Amino acid sequence: MSINNLDFGEHIEFSVKKRFGIITLDRTQRSNAFSQDQLWYLKKAIEHCQEKSKIRGLVLTNNGSSFSTGMDLDAIDGADHVAVKKLEGTAADICKLLFNGKPAICAINGRTMGEGVVFSICCDYRIAVKTSFFQMPEIVSGIFPGTGCVILFSKIIGIPWTKKMLMFGEKISAIKALEIGLIDQIVNTKDQLIEESMKKARFLFSKNQTVLHAIKLCSNHFLDKSYTDAYEIEKIASGWYEHQDKEKFIQEFKKKFE
Repeated sequence: MSINNLDFGEHIEFSVKKRFGIITLDRTQRSNAFSQDQLWYLKKAIEHCQEKSKIRGLVLTNNGSSFSTGMDLDAIDGADHVAVKKLEGTAADICKLLFNGKPAICAINGRTMGEGVVFSICCDYRIAVKTSFFQMPEIVSGIFPGTGCVILFSKIIGIPWTKKMLMFGEKISAIKALEIGLIDQIVNTKDQLIEESMKKARFLFSKNQTVLHAIKLCSNHFLDKSYTDAYEIEKIASGWYEHQDKEKFIQEFKKKFE
């Protein structure tokens, strides 16, 4: 949908509330399974939130009873390896934008599968309605769950649960997802989901954006570094106030993790 002359396609709704971009998946006739076009527009919507200084973060959510059932395999020819790689590349770009960008909240209503789970785990805080469930079914079709999925799952839910979800396709309830760290909070209804998401957005909106972004980058990447190396980078983050151009500082700071 469009706002202020922006167009993110017919299957992405976009608005701005409390200086947070609200990105809503709206391909409900296909259970929010991602087509090539919708994935491309989703990337553009996230990029817009990252590039506009007036937008301080984003909420990724959905219409309908499915957050997303992953890639729409009927919308792409699996034998067309060029098209498949392009699709995977776009999905990987979305992961990087969410994982390294401004604060991101994921508000999940309903079943969440495949790339839907991957995009949610890239966000900083994940809230789900209690009837939601999570599953990675790629192994059933002999598909490798790429786009950074194995890396992210191992970091966030640990190796044992990564294997259970990716190797065995285990279906995870919202309660179990909360227990293993796949999500952070459970609510009872869709209305509560949006209300709680906006509470988190309002909290983040009012805080120092440079400090928030630096904390996010350090938290997401320090696990792979020695204490000595991580502390040297942390000292740079601590001196954020010495830099007049805060946006430039964050862009330069990101390079420490590339």
